[in-house]
Amino acid sequence: MQDPIAIPLPLPSIGSVNAWLLPGDPVTLIDTGARDESSLSALEQGLQREGLRVEDIELLLATHHHLDHVGLVATIQRRSGASVAMLERVADYAARYSAEIEEDRRFARALMTHHGAPDQVIADTEEFWSYIRATTESFQADVRLADGDRVRAGGRSLRVIARPGHSTTDTLLVDDRDAIAFVGDHLLARISSNTEICPPDRAPDGRARSRLRYLENLERTQAMPLTRLLTGHGDPVTDHRRLVTARLRDHRRRCERILAILGDGPRTAFEIAGGLWPERTVLEQPLLVVWEVVGNLELLLDVRA
Repeated sequence: MQDPIAIPLPLPSIGSVNAWLLPGDPVTLIDTGARDESSLSALEQGLQREGLRVEDIELLLATHHHLDHVGLVATIQRRSGASVAMLERVADYAARYSAEIEEDRRFARALMTHHGAPDQVIADTEEFWSYIRATTESFQADVRLADGDRVRAGGRSLRVIARPGHSTTDTLLVDDRDAIAFVGDHLLARISSNTEICPPDRAPDGRARSRLRYLENLERTQAMPLTRLLTGHGDPVTDHRRLVTARLRDHRRRCERILAILGDGPRTAFEIAGGLWPERTVLEQPLLVVWEVVGNLELLLDVRA
């Protein structure tokens, strides 16, 4: 059986996102890149190197709902007639993508305001939301997968595992026979994944607790007998147990730094971010840094509970 083939697709500010081609029966693509001409062109060229066209794709899978992982689904679906199979949560978000983006935008603005971000800094994030609107499109899944289901893809049997944390829809697609997993942004080799804080109606108790859930799920992944994690960005992870241990250690250190900052008196999450990262990073990525700080405060609250 042929190994999965990574097709790197361009992504502004991040570099690239991996679409994974499984050339067996059915010909499968896991994640698609954003909906723009540069991503589509790179995908077409990557498929051409393998003697394939977009029209040859028979099945589309996704690791989560973010724009760089599902943006081209509708385009590929129209051109190829491929079946789309995704975790129910991904399918729900995708079916009303525009409305979900607007809900996320409103909540994100309120979250940043609540945690001390200045009005102008929040206003400057509108370009980010415009980019998301421009590079995604709603679509309908043909098959709605549940946690624990199996799906036939590229000659492999993939087990579907829900692993929310980085996003509410994070999905692992695991080939138990070959001990590999397609993991999207659940665990990346070079950087620590952020954890989004979503509108409260997506959390059963009204609190996201995304960082707590993420670390719990990382530990579950750490216990899995895998040899390679095929990621959404960058190189595969070949020693996931060691890397998860390092990520957990990084979180402990971040929490210690936050406690040190708070030792000088109360601070908003945005002010804490200013003590953790350079001013340019805080001003360019205010939502991400607020997510990071609030997520770590969740960890500290949990320890003290």
